[in-house]
Amino acid sequence: MTEQAQVPAAKKSNRGAKIILVLVFLLVAVAAWFILGAILPRWWSDVIAGQIRRDLGASVLVGMFYGFVFTFIPLLVAWQATRKAVGWPWKAVIVLVAVAFATPNLLTAGIVFGSTESAHAGQRTLSVDAGFFTTWTAISAVAAVVVFIAVTIMWSIWRRRGKQVKALRQAENERIKANNNRNAEPEAQNPSPTQ
Repeated sequence: MTEQAQVPAAKKSNRGAKIILVLVFLLVAVAAWFILGAILPRWWSDVIAGQIRRDLGASVLVGMFYGFVFTFIPLLVAWQATRKAVGWPWKAVIVLVAVAFATPNLLTAGIVFGSTESAHAGQRTLSVDAGFFTTWTAISAVAAVVVFIAVTIMWSIWRRRGKQVKALRQAENERIKANNNRNAEPEAQNPSPTQ
């Protein structure tokens, strides 16, 4: 009787510890969200302003680079999660890696669409020191999505065509085998006379 009474008490203490750990994790996550929300937009706008140095041509090129590369590569990485051979825990890891690759564009979007004081400071820095960066980042990100869609469509067409060719080859091989078997049967039934 005493052993049975102790088991539920241990389960209750485990549940309580899990609830406390989840609450601590949520508090840390919320604190990190606000701290990073106050730091990252200013930092990222300073990084971009340092790369461009008020050169409008560099602003266009850097915006095109960040917009295209950090949209296309995350989409390619995330696409790997759609494969049937990949299990669910790995799909989550793949999606997290894709989000990590998209971080430069997410930071830029946080500045452009953000409403915090830090985001507004980042907007001012980018508008003064990196004039066309945000515009060309957005244009190139859209172009990367279009290219990705075209690549996935062409890939699926190529795979479907490959499967059709494989099925046709297999059917042809089976037809040839069946034809050879039919030709071999009459010869077996009518052996040629020996001299």
